[in-house]
Amino acid sequence: MGPRHQPWRKMPRKVQPYGSGDDTEAAALARSRPDLAPGYVNELAATMTIGEVATQAVEAVRALNQLMADGEELAGPGEAREVVGRLALMGHQLPELCEQLARFLVAQREDGQISQGTGGDPDGVLVEVSEALSAAGRAADMMAAALAEAGTKAAGLDLPSR
Repeated sequence: MGPRHQPWRKMPRKVQPYGSGDDTEAAALARSRPDLAPGYVNELAATMTIGEVATQAVEAVRALNQLMADGEELAGPGEAREVVGRLALMGHQLPELCEQLARFLVAQREDGQISQGTGGDPDGVLVEVSEALSAAGRAADMMAAALAEAGTKAAGLDLPSR
C-alpha cells in the first residue's frame, strides 16, 4: 500500500503555549514576518516540545487554582471576566487539539508505528481512543460555550445599581 495524499498529515509544528498578552503579541509579530521558517510561531514555542507546552498549560491552570485558593484577590469583576474569557478561548481550542491527536494516532497506525494494542487489537483500541477524544472535544465545546456565557453574564456585575 503506497502513501496516500492526506492534507491533514503535516509535520508537527511547535505551538504557542497559552500565555500573556505579550506572548500573543510576539506570536502575531512572528507570524507576520515573511522570512521565518514555515510553522514558526514564536521564540518560546521554538524552544519547547509539544509535551512541554502541555505541561506548562497544566501548571498554569494549577497555579490559577492555587492563587484563588490562597485568597489572592482579583482587581475586580473586570479581571474575573478576563480570566473567564481566556478560559473560554482555551476551551474553544481544545476540540481541534483532540481531533489532531486522534488524527496523529491514526497516521501512526497507518505508518506501522502502532502495532500492538490491548489483547493484540490496536485497531479496536484506536477506535476507543478516537471516540474518547471526540467525546472530550464535544465536552470542551460545551465547557467553552458555558464559560463564554458566564463571561457575557458577568459583564453586568460591575455596572452601578440603580
